[in-house]
Amino acid sequence: MPRFRLIRQDAVYELIDTHQAQLALRIDFSAAKLQHRATRGGKKELLLRAVGAKPGLRVMDCTAGLGTDSFLLANAGCNVTMLERSKILSILLSDALRANVSNETQQILSRMHLLEADAKDVLLDMKRMGLLTEGQAEPLPDVIFIDPMFPSRRKQALVNGSMQMLQNFVGKDQDATELLALAMQTGCSKVVVKRPANAEALELYKPSYQYVAKANRFDVFLQ
Repeated sequence: MPRFRLIRQDAVYELIDTHQAQLALRIDFSAAKLQHRATRGGKKELLLRAVGAKPGLRVMDCTAGLGTDSFLLANAGCNVTMLERSKILSILLSDALRANVSNETQQILSRMHLLEADAKDVLLDMKRMGLLTEGQAEPLPDVIFIDPMFPSRRKQALVNGSMQMLQNFVGKDQDATELLALAMQTGCSKVVVKRPANAEALELYKPSYQYVAKANRFDVFLQ
């Protein structure tokens, strides 16, 4: 039996870990905790400050994952293109985007657009097409956001719930440096990378500036 199974429960897709006794993973953008964070966090969210979130800003989230960052950006008025290369996570995200939610939440979800694709392929295509040339029908996003899966922490207790299952399912991202390089090569004027607070900067590029919190930080690259 495979360790992870995608099941349909109460008309909603869930991911279960058959090796550990923990709650199934489902994505719910109407969850009270996320709604509280979206309404009360405001500009205190370093993500929003790093991206420069505002209505109409076009953001490409290269590592959508559970969609939390994309939701917070969309809540701030950004139009977010979510890239997710995992077939299973794409199914969970699609399910959550189609869910029966309040009108207010539905307005936020309408600004989130999911594409099941490897961000490396998308960024490489953007680079090849030269989206900054005159007459290009599809302009570059205003901001490219990259949130690679962090390495497992030494104190496993610090990571729990849905994030722990996501780490176990996805594993550590090995191509974060390549993603940053491709994002910069597209010519996008601003690239933001989320990192553990004490982690070394990714190779090749030096951040223009950073936003640092206790657990993580946002490296901002301008060009």
